[in-house]
Amino acid sequence: PGRTYSYDQMIEDAHELARLYPGLIDVSSIGRSVEGRDLTLLRLGKGPGKVLLLGAHHAREYISSAFLMETADEYAAACVSGAKLYGYDIRRLLDDVTVYIVPMVNPDGVNLVQYGPDAAKDPAKVRSMRMLQQGFEAWKANINGVNLNRQYPCHWAEKQSATGVPSSEMYKGNAPATEPEVKAVIALCEAQRFTLAASFHTKGEVIYWADSGTNNAIPAGSGIAQALSEATGYRLMPVSEDPAVYGAGFENWFRQEFTQPAFCIELTPAGNGAKPHDDADFARLVWDKAGALLAALLHQADTAGHVA
Repeated sequence: PGRTYSYDQMIEDAHELARLYPGLIDVSSIGRSVEGRDLTLLRLGKGPGKVLLLGAHHAREYISSAFLMETADEYAAACVSGAKLYGYDIRRLLDDVTVYIVPMVNPDGVNLVQYGPDAAKDPAKVRSMRMLQQGFEAWKANINGVNLNRQYPCHWAEKQSATGVPSSEMYKGNAPATEPEVKAVIALCEAQRFTLAASFHTKGEVIYWADSGTNNAIPAGSGIAQALSEATGYRLMPVSEDPAVYGAGFENWFRQEFTQPAFCIELTPAGNGAKPHDDADFARLVWDKAGALLAALLHQADTAGHVA
């Protein structure tokens, strides 16, 4: 953190973490993006419980990738040293729970935001897409112009969209789960059966934790959401009531599919418009509040595992 967090930097950091923490962190890939970039997966810990963390579904929100990589580093260091973090014994928690981290779900989009359309494999195709915000640094979609967080097979048909063509944001695609990045996340979830999941976005310092479609089926969700709010100071949002609004999002699909808690966590203060946040301000924008998130999630997953 402290610099524009690119795909290449993330790959370099992932392999460095695996080298620094052998037996504690390993690095693999869950698939490839449209342009062929690895969808990198870090596994941290060695416990039977499983937690999934996802970053950068949205291209301009790549500070969420920096957050997840910093999280892996800080928590691995605490595990090795035996130090407590935020009052929790991280070594014990990581003996009970394994954390699966996909720091950058949308690497092609991140690359476009940071380096412009000439960095894409087909610049003309990207330039032909509908721009709903000014400037490529505001891009949210993948390189096909599909918003990956409107792609999951959960009330996809009901999902409202401001655009019906490939665009910088908002376009849900012509069917659910057409994009390779979303297919890879779905396959990972189906293979691993996570206890908890969280997807990280930016702007708001709020937690979306429930929707009317699954709220009653997941009674543990509210208590976990409250614990996350207390750990961070982030505000809990009301239960999402309208499938036209909440449909096709990752966490909504995950709750529907697995009847397990999942959260959409907005990391940074609101008010930056459609521009990416300044990585140089990472501590104030993100880490000072959100550093405690994984400790709280691990504790909740560990508690759920012992109850089960």
